Amino acid sequence: MPHRAHRESSPRTVILAVVPMIGLAPASVFGVLAVFSLAMLATTAWLPAAPILAPAASDAAAASATAFSPGSRRVTIAGFALLACFALWAVSEDSLWAMAGVMGAEQAALTPEGLGLALSGATAGGILGAILITVVGDRFGRALPLAILLAAGGILKIVESTVTDPTAFIVVFIVWNTIYAVAFLYFVSTAAALDADGRWSGPLLAVYLVGSALTPVIGAALVEAFGFQGFGIVLGIASFALITPVVLVARFSREAQAAEAATDAAAASPTSADAADAQEVRA
Repeated sequence: MPHRAHRESSPRTVILAVVPMIGLAPASVFGVLAVFSLAMLATTAWLPAAPILAPAASDAAAASATAFSPGSRRVTIAGFALLACFALWAVSEDSLWAMAGVMGAEQAALTPEGLGLALSGATAGGILGAILITVVGDRFGRALPLAILLAAGGILKIVESTVTDPTAFIVVFIVWNTIYAVAFLYFVSTAAALDADGRWSGPLLAVYLVGSALTPVIGAALVEAFGFQGFGIVLGIASFALITPVVLVARFSREAQAAEAATDAAAASPTSADAADAQEVRA
């Protein structure tokens, strides 16, 4: 389901690319947000209606549906675990975004023009990452990609906090943000797999927004306490610590998605009783 997450995050990526081109005045920023909101509202009529499943299903499918139903305890625990992991991950990622300008200027002698190049390149990397995940789709599941992305992101955050060359700083920042964008989409697709109606993907995005709002304060406090290198190490450790719980939730989401598909197939196929009735009618 990463393709679904790509559709959800594409407007965000476009907004990040458009706003710097027209200026950062409040009227420009909120004007762009308003235009995109109206455009998205106009397209809601194209969304498909939720499927209505027939009550006829096999006992095995019914038991599986009960175990993985959106309101079951297992799904609820997995959903809250995903929210907690995503909150910590979002804070660790966006703290680097918040402190990139200061860290680049003081540690790598990054000029304002260089910072602009890094931010533009990071946005382009995010777009390329979204395109890549659309091509790959669900081919590798969600657990393995998330484990690789979290590990790579943690390493790059540590590397970013140690480089002193401005060119290296820009390159590492762009690569890190590309990985960050792809991981973001996998997080959203995992939440969507737990409940296709948005019970967890909605709060997931809300958690991200709250975490992003706090990252300038958190990032500045970490830099003051540990310095730039210590700051990067703390952010990297946060990514490494999240690998195991995130992988477990991603695997569970895969099982939930498979159970939902099996239930849909069982509900769509006629039962033996229905087949017998049909045979009697034909006879």
